[in-house]
Amino acid sequence: MPLSLITRRPRILDRIGRLVVPSEDQRIEQMLAAARTFLAAGTFIAIYLEPTEPKRFVSLIYLLMGFYGIHSLAIQFLVLIRERATRAFRLTVHAVDILWPPLISLFTSNTGSPFFLFTVFVLSAAAYRWGLTETITTAVASILLYSGEAFLGPTLGGRFSLLTPEFELNRFMVSAIELLIMGYLIGYLGEEEKTLRTEASATARITARIQAEFGVRGAVEAVLEELGQLFGSDRALIVMTDINTDRTYLWQVARVGGDDHPSVTLAEINSAQHAVYKFDPPAQAWYAARRNTRSASGGFKTLAVGEKGKRLHHSVWAPPPGLLHAHPFRHALGLLLSYGNEWSGYLLMLDPERAPSGESATAFLLALSRHIGPALYNVYLTRRLRSRAGAVERARVARELHDGVIQALIGLEMRMDALKRQQTNHEGGLVPELDRIQMLLRKEVLNLRELMQQTKPLDLGPKQLLDFMAYSVDKFRRDTGIAAKFTSAFEEVHLPARVCNEVGRILQEALVNVRRHSEAENVLVRFASASGYWKLTVDDDGKGFAFDGRLTHAELDAARVGPLVIKERVRAIGGELTVESGPGRGTRLEITFPQKTHA
Repeated sequence: MPLSLITRRPRILDRIGRLVVPSEDQRIEQMLAAARTFLAAGTFIAIYLEPTEPKRFVSLIYLLMGFYGIHSLAIQFLVLIRERATRAFRLTVHAVDILWPPLISLFTSNTGSPFFLFTVFVLSAAAYRWGLTETITTAVASILLYSGEAFLGPTLGGRFSLLTPEFELNRFMVSAIELLIMGYLIGYLGEEEKTLRTEASATARITARIQAEFGVRGAVEAVLEELGQLFGSDRALIVMTDINTDRTYLWQVARVGGDDHPSVTLAEINSAQHAVYKFDPPAQAWYAARRNTRSASGGFKTLAVGEKGKRLHHSVWAPPPGLLHAHPFRHALGLLLSYGNEWSGYLLMLDPERAPSGESATAFLLALSRHIGPALYNVYLTRRLRSRAGAVERARVARELHDGVIQALIGLEMRMDALKRQQTNHEGGLVPELDRIQMLLRKEVLNLRELMQQTKPLDLGPKQLLDFMAYSVDKFRRDTGIAAKFTSAFEEVHLPARVCNEVGRILQEALVNVRRHSEAENVLVRFASASGYWKLTVDDDGKGFAFDGRLTHAELDAARVGPLVIKERVRAIGGELTVESGPGRGTRLEITFPQKTHA
């Protein structure tokens, strides 16, 4: 639905239009200057070829047309040499344009003159420069000038009475009504065209930054950054709930100082924060302003717009007190978000500077969402499709490894064992060599099983993490013969799925390193918490690292020692890795990461 059907005058479009198309005002002035020059030349030629009008003051009319032509050329020259059209310049030119039609018609036949086309040009110029309200104002100003011309001529007497014919009230009223109707229609069409152009420019600017290569998070951050610039908001929130898992995520955008790129953070909302961020939006889009800006407890005046763009007069929004405490604001612009049967939530822009009235901003944001929402959802579907395709392919490779190469190696190991027994019975000298080959085969079988395990996609949630860790440790014990034990004081943890998957991979990698490098006989894995942090500890009694002591994450990086893959995964979840080791004294890995971690 066009925006102008929702709001009578979208003032916000003037501000946003200058932002998305900075040269728009200059382009309009160049177009109007060319049209003004063409109007002057065309009218002069028309009255020269067919001089039915003017009937009186012919020489004076030709003189006025000459001055108008010079005026048109001067304006066009100024527009060409100026880098931009200022507001004062446009208002001055428009005011002079309003005076020309009544001045010319003063020496012809008022509004019935062919020179009435000059008034049409003035109305069109107002529509293209601004919109509906200014065009109607221009029409009213023209009517007042025409009425002054009609009344003052006979009143002043003398020569001025010769300039105006006999005044006919009914004819003047009809002409005034025609002028108002014409101003309304031209202004409506001009505003509609300007609205659609601004909407298209803003949509193109935002959608150009939505790219599947950057993922859903990158696309959302880009959209939030652009919306913040369009509406002049330094703070914004997006709260989205995964309907299938009932997990809620919070995007926060904050622009500090004069930074061009705001900081964007993403975190999962825990149950204690639901009262702060989860509420029922009052409409598809809404604008709320505090009734008493001096009081923190004042209510909010709400302007709500439905899905079809119609204003809802009885909708009221009362933001949760916790939200006002966590993010104080005077007015806010909100939008309901819904993507299929999978995600639902809202966007909240706090204190948007370019939305002083709210009505036009709400309509504009709703119109933008109809274009940007599907683009974001397509990015989400594309990434999910790629993820599923990758998971299916990894599962297929893992099955082929298990059913093909691993089974063949196990069969070969069994044949080697049988051959070794035969050699033992015959007292052959190949038994040590066969033992070595059998050990190599067993080692490669374990390597392939670990590769298969790492290839399989992990889909862990907080309810599955501890069971997965216990299963992994027990499987490690059965496969390697190394005594391994897992302990934890918890039955369930509250962590985002991404962090759960990373923790699972960290444990897998740590156990692989123990088998390959440590020559340990015992391994102890513990999962605990302390001071707002989760702690995963892996202890072994193997040969340890070459260094002796306790090194932090930064010290490990500086010395270029320690498990590289584990360090990268720990860094990905915002954690810290500490390694305590000594030659012949085993190794202890400590992985700590915050309990309130980002999603």
